[in-house]
Amino acid sequence: MALETEKLSEHVGVQVKRVDASQPFDKETLTAVYKAWVDHSVLVLREQELTPQQFVDFGRQFGKPIEQNLKHLNVEDCPELAFISSEDRDIHGTGKRIVRGTSWHTDHSYAEVPPKGTMLFGIDIPEKGGDTQFTSAAAAFDALPDAQRARLDGMRSIHAFESSRSPRPMVKRTPEEIAAYPGDAEHPLIRTNPDTGRKSIYVNTVRSERILDLPDEESGALLDELYAKIGQEEFQYRHKWQPGDIVLWDNRSVLHKANGDYEGKRFLYRIMIEGDKPI
Repeated sequence: MALETEKLSEHVGVQVKRVDASQPFDKETLTAVYKAWVDHSVLVLREQELTPQQFVDFGRQFGKPIEQNLKHLNVEDCPELAFISSEDRDIHGTGKRIVRGTSWHTDHSYAEVPPKGTMLFGIDIPEKGGDTQFTSAAAAFDALPDAQRARLDGMRSIHAFESSRSPRPMVKRTPEEIAAYPGDAEHPLIRTNPDTGRKSIYVNTVRSERILDLPDEESGALLDELYAKIGQEEFQYRHKWQPGDIVLWDNRSVLHKANGDYEGKRFLYRIMIEGDKPI
């Protein structure tokens, strides 16, 4: 099937037009949409009208939705569907609203098997602000000098639930949530996306604790160098939300971050898709 698409930036992002996400895709359409997603790392569908259950059904077409760890943010009786809400308070024990995800990260990299994809469905969207930014860790890797790519490939790093170098505090967890995903997972510094064969830099500003076999100072300096490379504007796409948007991204190839520069109500549903152990 020939999809009607619009490329959203040079390195990341594609909008697929004239598809109805409320109905199951036929095999040919799903194959084409899935390929558009993994080839461009971020997939955007606009003007969608779905019930929560239809959103879950849509997500299942891309893989198995996983039960999300922070249970107080899950939809009652549907743990595979969570929400992001401006009304949520006290996530750090302060009683104040704190916008989650405001620095470059890839979802749940502290897990032994992180989710391959995350998708959001916009319900209530403020008139201004609240954009989500994406940056291609694959394009950033490709832009490194040959010698540096060769040096990094084969290195491994530790991803904690909250790195000692994290630029922001993480959500307080219950003992049960800690037991389910304790953190301190060891992953390759450069991972290969099994859907595309493309390599990317697999780091996380809030999770990456240290690079193995390097002194702490050298490890920290290298992580900071990689964060700066990935965060360059040339590799980015900035999504300006509209109600009815579905945005699906590939955690194996991009990093993302939220922006808290908005006022008023903001509410989105979130699904994470089961992944594979990074290689």
